[in-house]
Amino acid sequence: MKIKVKLDAKQRVLIAIYTEYQKDIPNMQETITGENLELDEEVFVMALRKLENEGLIQNIEFFWAEGEVQYFGFGDMLISSYGIDYVEQKLGIDKTLSGLDKVKYIVTKSGEWGIEQIKDFGAKVISEIIKSNIGK
Repeated sequence: MKIKVKLDAKQRVLIAIYTEYQKDIPNMQETITGENLELDEEVFVMALRKLENEGLIQNIEFFWAEGEVQYFGFGDMLISSYGIDYVEQKLGIDKTLSGLDKVKYIVTKSGEWGIEQIKDFGAKVISEIIKSNIGK
């Protein structure tokens, strides 16, 4: 039985950042987009601003003009240790799991909860982690 869990935009973005962070070399700029998370661009940017304001992510740059964000750059943006703790507590993730196992857990749970955007995003990250480990 699926338990319908409702995540707000901010939580969806943070879980996606956490998921991408599990890769050896995360590529936030390419993968963390409003389009990939099925969020309107304005909602996506506001979620990023809130996450930065609350200390859940760090090193993101917003470029302002005429009182609104015109552009943002991830640069060296990462999830903060506080953000990691938040996601792991919220989702019940064991801190000792490998990055791959953490993402598998998120994919399984998001499927149970009916959160397809996170499930699909996580499945893509699993594939990328496995591919990068094959070459080692």
